[in-house]
Amino acid sequence: MRTAALVLAGVLLSTACADNRIVVTTPTPTPVRSTTAPTATASSSPTPSPTPTPTPVPTPLLSARGGILVKEPLANTKVRSPLTISGEASVFEAALIWQVTDTAGRVLASGFTTATAGAPEKGTFTITATYADPPSDIIGFAEVYTRSPRDGTIDEIVRVPLILAAGR
Repeated sequence: MRTAALVLAGVLLSTACADNRIVVTTPTPTPVRSTTAPTATASSSPTPSPTPTPTPVPTPLLSARGGILVKEPLANTKVRSPLTISGEASVFEAALIWQVTDTAGRVLASGFTTATAGAPEKGTFTITATYADPPSDIIGFAEVYTRSPRDGTIDEIVRVPLILAAGR
Protein backbone atom coordinates (compact mmCIF):
# COMPACT_ATOMS: atom_id res chain seq x y z
CA MET A 1 0.00 0.00 0.00
CA ARG A 2 2.77 2.33 0.92
CA THR A 3 4.61 1.69 -2.39
CA ALA A 4 1.43 2.27 -4.34
CA ALA A 5 1.02 5.64 -2.62
CA LEU A 6 4.62 6.57 -3.45
CA VAL A 7 4.20 5.55 -7.10
CA LEU A 8 0.96 7.55 -7.32
CA ALA A 9 2.67 10.59 -5.76
CA GLY A 10 5.56 10.25 -8.27
CA VAL A 11 3.14 10.08 -11.20
CA LEU A 12 1.22 13.12 -9.95
CA LEU A 13 4.44 15.10 -9.44
CA SER A 14 5.81 14.21 -12.85
CA THR A 15 2.63 15.25 -14.62
CA ALA A 16 2.38 18.41 -12.56
CA CYS A 17 5.97 19.37 -13.43
CA ALA A 18 5.77 18.51 -17.11
CA ASP A 19 5.34 21.41 -19.48
CA ASN A 20 2.39 20.38 -21.59
CA ARG A 21 1.91 23.73 -23.32
CA ILE A 22 1.22 23.77 -27.03
CA VAL A 23 3.67 25.80 -29.07
CA VAL A 24 2.21 27.46 -32.16
CA THR A 25 4.60 28.63 -34.83
CA THR A 26 3.70 31.00 -37.62
CA PRO A 27 3.79 29.05 -40.85
CA THR A 28 5.86 30.28 -43.76
CA PRO A 29 3.51 32.03 -46.19
CA THR A 30 2.81 30.15 -49.37
CA PRO A 31 3.65 32.16 -52.48
CA VAL A 32 0.65 33.20 -54.55
CA ARG A 33 0.95 32.62 -58.27
CA SER A 34 0.06 35.47 -60.52
CA THR A 35 -1.75 34.84 -63.77
CA THR A 36 -0.33 37.93 -65.45
CA ALA A 37 3.20 38.11 -66.72
CA PRO A 38 5.39 40.79 -65.20
CA THR A 39 6.02 43.78 -67.42
CA ALA A 40 9.22 45.72 -67.66
CA THR A 41 8.92 49.33 -66.68
CA ALA A 42 11.08 51.92 -68.34
CA SER A 43 12.65 54.51 -66.13
CA SER A 44 12.05 58.01 -67.34
CA SER A 45 15.12 59.35 -65.54
CA PRO A 46 18.65 58.22 -66.40
CA THR A 47 20.66 56.34 -63.83
CA PRO A 48 22.66 58.89 -61.87
CA SER A 49 26.40 58.64 -62.32
CA PRO A 50 28.38 58.04 -59.15
CA THR A 51 29.70 61.09 -57.38
CA PRO A 52 33.50 61.13 -57.42
CA THR A 53 35.09 60.78 -54.02
CA PRO A 54 37.30 63.75 -53.27
CA THR A 55 40.95 62.99 -52.68
CA PRO A 56 41.70 63.47 -48.99
CA VAL A 57 43.87 66.50 -48.33
CA PRO A 58 46.54 66.04 -45.67
CA THR A 59 46.04 68.28 -42.68
CA PRO A 60 48.42 69.38 -39.94
CA LEU A 61 48.79 66.79 -37.17
CA LEU A 62 47.90 67.61 -33.56
CA SER A 63 49.11 65.78 -30.45
CA ALA A 64 46.55 63.94 -28.33
CA ARG A 65 46.41 66.70 -25.69
CA GLY A 66 46.57 69.49 -28.25
CA GLY A 67 49.84 71.00 -27.07
CA ILE A 68 51.83 70.37 -30.28
CA LEU A 69 50.66 71.05 -33.84
CA VAL A 70 52.97 70.12 -36.75
CA LYS A 71 51.98 72.14 -39.83
CA GLU A 72 54.91 71.14 -42.03
CA PRO A 73 55.64 68.58 -43.40
CA LEU A 74 52.18 67.14 -44.02
CA ALA A 75 51.60 63.40 -43.65
CA ASN A 76 52.81 61.15 -46.46
CA THR A 77 54.80 63.93 -48.16
CA LYS A 78 57.91 62.92 -50.11
CA VAL A 79 60.83 64.82 -48.56
CA ARG A 80 64.61 65.19 -48.85
CA SER A 81 67.27 66.49 -46.52
CA PRO A 82 67.35 69.17 -45.22
CA LEU A 83 63.80 68.76 -43.90
CA THR A 84 61.91 71.71 -42.45
CA ILE A 85 59.58 70.85 -39.56
CA SER A 86 57.40 73.69 -38.29
CA GLY A 87 54.29 74.29 -36.27
CA GLU A 88 52.89 75.60 -33.01
CA ALA A 89 53.31 74.47 -29.43
CA SER A 90 52.00 75.24 -25.98
CA VAL A 91 54.30 73.14 -23.82
CA PHE A 92 56.20 73.36 -20.53
CA GLU A 93 59.06 75.88 -20.80
CA ALA A 94 58.56 75.89 -24.62
CA ALA A 95 60.94 72.89 -24.77
CA LEU A 96 60.58 70.51 -27.71
CA ILE A 97 62.56 67.47 -28.78
CA TRP A 98 62.55 66.34 -32.40
CA GLN A 99 63.87 63.46 -34.47
CA VAL A 100 63.66 61.94 -37.93
CA THR A 101 63.47 58.12 -37.86
CA ASP A 102 62.99 55.24 -40.26
CA THR A 103 60.44 52.45 -39.76
CA ALA A 104 62.99 50.36 -37.87
CA GLY A 105 63.26 53.16 -35.31
CA ARG A 106 66.78 54.21 -36.32
CA VAL A 107 67.32 57.90 -35.61
CA LEU A 108 68.55 59.69 -38.74
CA ALA A 109 68.64 63.17 -37.14
CA SER A 110 67.61 64.60 -33.77
CA GLY A 111 67.83 67.68 -31.62
CA PHE A 112 66.15 70.17 -29.30
CA THR A 113 64.36 73.42 -29.99
CA THR A 114 62.15 75.91 -28.21
CA ALA A 115 58.90 77.45 -29.28
CA THR A 116 58.60 81.24 -29.21
CA ALA A 117 56.44 80.98 -26.05
CA GLY A 118 55.89 78.44 -23.28
CA ALA A 119 52.61 77.16 -21.86
CA PRO A 120 49.99 78.40 -21.31
CA GLU A 121 50.85 80.65 -24.28
CA LYS A 122 51.11 79.24 -27.80
CA GLY A 123 54.38 79.75 -29.65
CA THR A 124 55.73 78.76 -33.04
CA PHE A 125 58.76 76.64 -33.89
CA THR A 126 60.84 75.85 -36.98
CA ILE A 127 63.37 73.05 -37.20
CA THR A 128 65.83 72.23 -39.99
CA ALA A 129 66.68 68.53 -39.85
CA THR A 130 69.71 67.45 -41.86
CA TYR A 131 70.25 63.74 -42.48
CA ALA A 132 71.78 61.47 -45.13
CA ASP A 133 69.20 60.71 -47.82
CA PRO A 134 68.62 56.94 -48.11
CA PRO A 135 69.78 55.00 -51.21
CA SER A 136 66.13 54.33 -52.15
CA ASP A 137 62.78 55.78 -51.06
CA ILE A 138 61.79 54.61 -47.58
CA ILE A 139 59.06 55.36 -45.10
CA GLY A 140 60.13 57.49 -42.17
CA PHE A 141 58.75 59.76 -39.49
CA ALA A 142 59.26 63.31 -38.27
CA GLU A 143 58.58 63.32 -34.54
CA VAL A 144 58.16 66.34 -32.29
CA TYR A 145 57.59 65.66 -28.61
CA THR A 146 58.03 66.69 -24.99
CA ARG A 147 59.27 64.75 -21.99
CA SER A 148 57.67 64.81 -18.57
CA PRO A 149 59.61 66.99 -16.10
CA ARG A 150 58.64 64.45 -13.40
CA ASP A 151 60.01 61.21 -14.83
CA GLY A 152 61.39 61.90 -18.33
CA THR A 153 58.82 59.78 -20.21
CA ILE A 154 57.36 61.08 -23.47
CA ASP A 155 54.55 63.39 -22.43
CA GLU A 156 53.12 64.56 -25.74
CA ILE A 157 54.07 63.58 -29.30
CA VAL A 158 53.24 64.21 -32.94
CA ARG A 159 54.54 61.55 -35.34
CA VAL A 160 54.25 62.54 -39.01
CA PRO A 161 54.64 59.67 -41.51
CA LEU A 162 56.81 60.64 -44.50
CA ILE A 163 58.44 59.21 -47.59
CA LEU A 164 62.16 59.86 -47.28
CA ALA A 165 63.26 60.27 -50.89
CA ALA A 166 66.40 58.63 -52.21
CA GLY A 167 69.54 60.70 -52.65
CA ARG A 168 70.13 62.18 -56.07
